[in-house]
Amino acid sequence: MDIITEQFENISLHQLYTKLSTKHAEIEKLEEKDKIESIKKQDYIEASINKYDDDDFARVLEKFKNKDAEIRTHEQVHASIGHTTVPISYSYQQGPDGKMYAVGGSVRLETSMPDDPKAAAFKLDMLQKAASAPSNTSGADNAIASQSNLNKILLQLKGEENANK
Repeated sequence: MDIITEQFENISLHQLYTKLSTKHAEIEKLEEKDKIESIKKQDYIEASINKYDDDDFARVLEKFKNKDAEIRTHEQVHASIGHTTVPISYSYQQGPDGKMYAVGGSVRLETSMPDDPKAAAFKLDMLQKAASAPSNTSGADNAIASQSNLNKILLQLKGEENANK
């Protein structure tokens, strides 16, 4: 007899299955533990890989900060010259530091026209100035300024027609 069979010679079949089952459960626990540790190590390694260095992070963060300041200044210039109907609206994007930065904005100017031609002309001037005030006007800003200028010309032509009657 070899060593293994001598060890289990006086054990019943039921006891043998119980011992085998216990050993099998211990092996499964060890395999599960190894699997979890392997996953933890893998996660740790993947999380620790930094694709960007500190200079890249600082450069991108600076771009977000500059764009935020530019957008806010741009919209505040519009609002300071024209009469607004609602607060300035901003669209945001999360920066690399987790903070939200303005990447777009809009201001709604009050555009109703008074019946008095002089007051209407004054208001159209203010709308045109408010739309074209920032140095870096957008397409929407240029469209509003052009439309205000056209309406002012139409108002002047209408006034001349009424004067000639």
